[in-house]
Amino acid sequence: MPENQRIDLLKEQVSFLEARLTRYEELLHGSTLKRIIFGGGRRAKLSIFEIVIGLIVLLYTLFRIDLSLIFAVIVILSLIVILFPALQLNVIRKKNGKEKYQRMIDSLKAEKASMDKELTRLIAVKNGLE
Repeated sequence: MPENQRIDLLKEQVSFLEARLTRYEELLHGSTLKRIIFGGGRRAKLSIFEIVIGLIVLLYTLFRIDLSLIFAVIVILSLIVILFPALQLNVIRKKNGKEKYQRMIDSLKAEKASMDKELTRLIAVKNGLE
């Protein structure tokens, strides 16, 4: 592989690492909700959506349906629909703690330092050859 192409590829990888590093630093210093939404993946977003749907059903039931057996069943089911995703979000919150992002940041910084050293070496070799 030509030296210029290797240098350009390494620069691109370093910029990609810097972008990831910036994102993880924002998540580390951001709110818990931000860490859940952006660090929890699809499951976290779906759980939040399920909670909203459960609340809508519960509120509609409370204001529109007369007291009866159907009312009780709908209220119980909507509470279950709200509580289950809430438990899932709690697990996601615990899995996406600040320590996780700090470890990722430390790892990315070490990897970036290694790539910067290699980039410096390649540039020095290239300049030495010219």
